[in-house]
Amino acid sequence: MGLITREAALSTNAFRKVKIDVSEWTPGEESFVWVRELSAREKDDFERSLMRRNGRKTEVSTENVRAKLAVLCCCDENGARIFQDEDVAALTTRPAGVLSKIYEAAQKINEVDDEDVDELVKNSSTITKRDSGSN
Repeated sequence: MGLITREAALSTNAFRKVKIDVSEWTPGEESFVWVRELSAREKDDFERSLMRRNGRKTEVSTENVRAKLAVLCCCDENGARIFQDEDVAALTTRPAGVLSKIYEAAQKINEVDDEDVDELVKNSSTITKRDSGSN
């Protein structure tokens, strides 16, 4: 094993993905989605989407967190997203059990867990207006 070169690191497109059964969404037939690893930018954007300005304070909002992560991570066999950002609201009306399976798989493959959310809460007072974004 050797040190990776800059060129090799920047040219790789080896994002991991896992197959998740979602047959509950299609009664009577088997169906699945792929849940993919996010890019560093996508993960930062996801975390930033959880931040809300409240006056001078920045707070963490977990509203629709499962649907937000599912929208970003559900993909086809080539890694192309199958949901659009505007699908978050529609996904929140789907059965929670399936969405939870997708969310848990997305958390695992992207190394996002409840401790990360706790860390966002802990650090929320140090986030500047420039970094907080608005979503």
